Formats: sequence, structure tokens, C-alpha cells
Amino acid sequence: MKILLFITSYRQMEEYKYFQLFLQQCPKLSELCDIFVYCNNPAISSDLVHYFHQFQQINKQLFITNRNAGYRVGGVEAVSQAMDMGIFQSYDFVIHLHADVFITEESALFNLLQEHVSTEKVFLVTKAFPFPTWYAFDFFIFKPKYLTFNIFKEELYSFTESPEEYLFRMLQKNNISHQVVKRYDNDCWNPRRVDDHLKLYHEHDLEKVHTLLHNQHVIQNV
Repeated sequence: MKILLFITSYRQMEEYKYFQLFLQQCPKLSELCDIFVYCNNPAISSDLVHYFHQFQQINKQLFITNRNAGYRVGGVEAVSQAMDMGIFQSYDFVIHLHADVFITEESALFNLLQEHVSTEKVFLVTKAFPFPTWYAFDFFIFKPKYLTFNIFKEELYSFTESPEEYLFRMLQKNNISHQVVKRYDNDCWNPRRVDDHLKLYHEHDLEKVHTLLHNQHVIQNV
């Protein structure tokens, strides 16, 4: 398996420090994955460059652009542009996630990838709200070799709904084979916590993230 972690953000910074610390506790995933950080914020500081270099993967790229459509369009724009750049094509799986979605354990996620190496499912999507026309955009997986075109490009600057609704609609509109994978038993992230199934932690309070890593003896000082 060849895996790309495609990590996007337009304002997160210190999150990358914690992201790579969690990733170090995932030996199988760390060995197989490459890193691509897409930062659509030209006001980048040297801190982010420092955190990026802490990733242990040999094949890693930091892409900085002044394209910054903000929260609603920015994440979709990042994936769409990367598709047009062709950076996904050599990978069996692309795991798209925001910088504040931490992989706390690898076993469930790695088993999910192994299960779907040979299936017809192109996208593996999740829910963080129990809405019928809503797929989480902060985390999804897809197999680029099964995509023949950029499904996000057509309405990139004209869609008016949330990125989560846009992802749902583009998969339906283009008849893209996909599967909903459980993260939370009740399909709701609230309250924020390590999810029940994939063990992802989408947390905005970095003090809580720091405490979790400290309790796992990854960080020694409080």
C-alpha cells in the first residue's frame, strides 16, 4: 500500500507539532505514508516550517499558496487544486484530514485501508453530525486511481452550501462509489472526544491535546 497523508489548513499551526507526535506512535502508517501539507495562507511563519520538518517521513512536501478562500471554500479548493496538480495519482489511498484531526491510534484505520485495497469503493467517508445529506470534510479517504476526473472543480467557486454538503452532493451527482464508515456511535462529535471507532481526535483545545499526549508519556513536561 502506498499512502499519502494530505493535511490541509489555512490557520492551524501548532497543531502540526501534535499531529506528528501522534503519528510517531503509528509505526505501520508512518512507514507507508508520505506527507503533503497544503497551507493556503501566505502569512506563514517560520514556526510552521519548523513543525513540518519534525515529520520523520523522508518523502514530505510543504506547499504554500496565496490562494485562500477561507473556511467554506478553502478546504475544497485545496483538494481540487492538488487533484489538478496530479500529486495523488501514484497512491493507493489519499487520507485527507485537517491539521487538527489527530490519529491517536493506527490499528482501526490501518485495518480499514487493508479491507478496502481491492474493493470498488472509491471514497470512504464519515459523519460527525447525524444529517442525511452531510459527509465530514475534515477527514475522508479516497483511491485516486479510481477517479477519472476532478469531482470538486465544476462548482468550486459557485457552490453555496457547506463543504460537508458539497462533498455529499458531488459524490451523489457523479455516481461515485463510496461507503460511510463509523466514527461516532451516534454520528455526532459533540462533546469533542477521541472517536469511538477510528480513534481520531478532532480537538480545537490544544491544552487537551497536550494533556492526552502527556498521559500517553509522549510528552514528558506538562
